Amino acid sequence: MLRAGITSYGISIPRRRMRVDEIIELWMNSPLEMIQDTLGVKERGVLGLDEDGNTFSVAAMKEALARTGNREDIDALYYGTCTNPYDSRPSSTILLEALDFPYSAKCADLQFATKSGTCALIHAIAMVESGMAKKAVAVGADTMNRHTSPGDLTEPYASSGAGALLVGTDNVVLQIEGVESYSSDLSDGFRVEGERYIRSGMLPGSAKNEVGVYAHTTAAGQKLLHRLNKKPEDYTYAVFQQGTPSVSYGIARQLGFSTAQVESAIYADVLGDTGSASVIIGLAKVLEHAAPGNTIFLVSYGFGAGADAFSFRVTDQIRQLKKVRTVQQHLDNKQMVDYKTAMKLEYKYIRPSHPLTAYL
Repeated sequence: MLRAGITSYGISIPRRRMRVDEIIELWMNSPLEMIQDTLGVKERGVLGLDEDGNTFSVAAMKEALARTGNREDIDALYYGTCTNPYDSRPSSTILLEALDFPYSAKCADLQFATKSGTCALIHAIAMVESGMAKKAVAVGADTMNRHTSPGDLTEPYASSGAGALLVGTDNVVLQIEGVESYSSDLSDGFRVEGERYIRSGMLPGSAKNEVGVYAHTTAAGQKLLHRLNKKPEDYTYAVFQQGTPSVSYGIARQLGFSTAQVESAIYADVLGDTGSASVIIGLAKVLEHAAPGNTIFLVSYGFGAGADAFSFRVTDQIRQLKKVRTVQQHLDNKQMVDYKTAMKLEYKYIRPSHPLTAYL
């Protein structure tokens, strides 16, 4: 058991949503039944004109700080994303300024595809465990919808959001029993310099999942279970990457976890793929039902980057966290928009990058 543990959590997601049938009705490139019934997605998030990964991250961090009521001694911040609003400047410094953290804090951006959030968490844990930081913040955020092209097969579930985790040694809510990773060089999803939209280097469908998400999450998960001498049935809950709910359930089957262990973490059915925030939001959803002594197994996946696996144990401290907006309340707080409005808000229509007015 590590000294460092998770002391609080927070999330932020887009309020605007769009039904997937709006997308399928226009492009007719996938059967609606496959998206809704097989993949399990009925709605996806839509960005606002003034929203990006940074705005979601600041809101998620504020919620995490509100839960614990203590923002002192935070001296490290790691921001994981594969859809940074900037190509050549960090976003971690923007978050540091927005939250009024000390300028002496160690901060950095981490880009490791859609497991960037758990990569940030590993860095935060290591900094606190080593004594190089008293407290650290790990943030995972992505705007998959802004970086998915119109008509792409993943457009019906490309979404956005952020999750923040505070790491420290006092008032630990989640003890960390172990961490393992498994990575390989794989042309799954990628976005080269100068391109806006994420592309796939492999065939879509089950074949891609087998060599990508399933192969890597299984390898990382089995490695951690073996090291801890544990079995899937030893865990109360399981949280897996959920580009769609079907992927999360698929990872569970590969590793031997039951549907009952996974379903408390599912939210992508009404929000979609939040990328690097995916497992953090799923973990937050589980924590709102978890009790002291419960155990949680978590595995993330980053396309073309690999997987991170964690084993957690819930402590009595979870009862001391302050009540703020729940994940379900975030999900229920929504405004439905149509496809054309979504395209306008996400800047998918071609227009001058710096218009003089709203009309020019």
